[in-house]
Amino acid sequence: MKNWLFVYGLLCCSAVLSYASSHHPQEFLSQVKGNQQEGALVYEHFCSSCHALEPLIALGAPRKGQSQDWLLRLQQPVATLLQHTEEGLNAMPPRGGCFECSDEQLILALLYMLPEKEQKKWSLDIKDHKKTIK
Repeated sequence: MKNWLFVYGLLCCSAVLSYASSHHPQEFLSQVKGNQQEGALVYEHFCSSCHALEPLIALGAPRKGQSQDWLLRLQQPVATLLQHTEEGLNAMPPRGGCFECSDEQLILALLYMLPEKEQKKWSLDIKDHKKTIK
């Protein structure tokens, strides 16, 4: 049993070290900026661990495209949803942990996570919200 724990520990350490050496968020974000799939790419890179249909970290975050998960959140004003994205909520860190993401990239990732039937409406609501805060 101790041997298995030791091997498991070594595997975890090597995974963390290889991830750390290959994790260059600013480079990634500059590469995807302006891409038609920018929201999806940001989601996959930064958000999917908690927001995927089968999340790696199951903390109760709303899952991508799942209407029931987003129901209560989408009943709130757009300003509240954007504030929770900016400041974090419950186990989610501020900006979803993507401190390098621009506000626009966070919004694109958020829109990508919403149920498909809500994406256009919320896109328009966010544009209207931006006009009122200028």
